[in-house]
Amino acid sequence: MYSDLFSPSSLADLQAVLPQIPFAIWETLYVTLLSTLLATVLGLPLGVLLVTGEKDGIHPLPKWLMAILNGVINLLRSVPFLILMIAIIPFTRFVMGKSYGSTATIVPLTMAAFVVCVLGSMDLTVGKVVTKWRAHRAAQY
Repeated sequence: MYSDLFSPSSLADLQAVLPQIPFAIWETLYVTLLSTLLATVLGLPLGVLLVTGEKDGIHPLPKWLMAILNGVINLLRSVPFLILMIAIIPFTRFVMGKSYGSTATIVPLTMAAFVVCVLGSMDLTVGKVVTKWRAHRAAQY
């Protein structure tokens, strides 16, 4: 597979692609930063609105409005999993022998749960470190 890695044709292909790399890096940064900014600008106020608008919140919102907001948010929260599920169809087919049905759904569910568990454990670890740091700082004063 890698026997012709440095052949004249592969080096010519590399030289043809090399000028496009800076623009590709710029596109990646542009898309990542802009989508992060938009997600923050839209998501943060919505999250604050949902927390403050709860029944016992600072500014309770009507029940029907909270139901609509929660419904829309729950629909949007499932989109990344659907993208993951579609993106790993070939891997699912390789592992399970087919890419549809309840048995095949185990693969993307496991991958999604794994990511949530890893991020959750990282969050717990960071929380413990911050709590110990705060306790240490409080003991100093």
